[in-house]
Amino acid sequence: MGDRDEWLGNYIVARPSPIGDLAKRFEDLISNAQREEELQEFFTRHPFILSQQLPHGTHVVPKFRFGGKYVSDFLISEITSGGTFWILVELEPVNAELVTKGGQLSQRVREGVQQVRDWRSWLERNRDLASRPVSQHGLGLGEIEGVWGWVIVGRRSQVTPRFNELRRQVSTESNIDIMTYDRLLEWFKKRAGHWSAWDQQFEAMQLKKDT
Repeated sequence: MGDRDEWLGNYIVARPSPIGDLAKRFEDLISNAQREEELQEFFTRHPFILSQQLPHGTHVVPKFRFGGKYVSDFLISEITSGGTFWILVELEPVNAELVTKGGQLSQRVREGVQQVRDWRSWLERNRDLASRPVSQHGLGLGEIEGVWGWVIVGRRSQVTPRFNELRRQVSTESNIDIMTYDRLLEWFKKRAGHWSAWDQQFEAMQLKKDT
């Protein structure tokens, strides 16, 4: 547990205050990004966007390496009263096709899902190694109550009833959520609005206290 806290301490996400125009910058990025690397770099600089997708998102680790050959784009911890859950995140292009003309998930989406499946399988098979402290040659994740997966891809404008049907199947069968960048943006706008209002109330209270 100590080793987990020691190395993961560098990845505890703090709330930026004020949040400012972070939601607007995220919106501009997904409207213009051409490469996955742009999204990876943005989320690495602003991990609060990812942590706020969860009720208790605590750590956001970019480029998490494990198993000698695997690298997830991000690893996120969700620490609840029921234990610590880990979310493996795969980023796919914001302009990627979601469903083929034949009504199947596109190649990029299928590849993303399969990659997360492979990552999850490895962690579940090697849970002891993953939990073990770094000093004992483990990954230092500590408690692992469960492992989830996210594939983030495409825009909401490409979503169809068939895509929704297929992603529900993937979620049910594999516990992997396929979500668009617009879903992240929409929720982050709500959370950013909440925190901005909280900051304003706090400032007003401080001013009242000082007068």
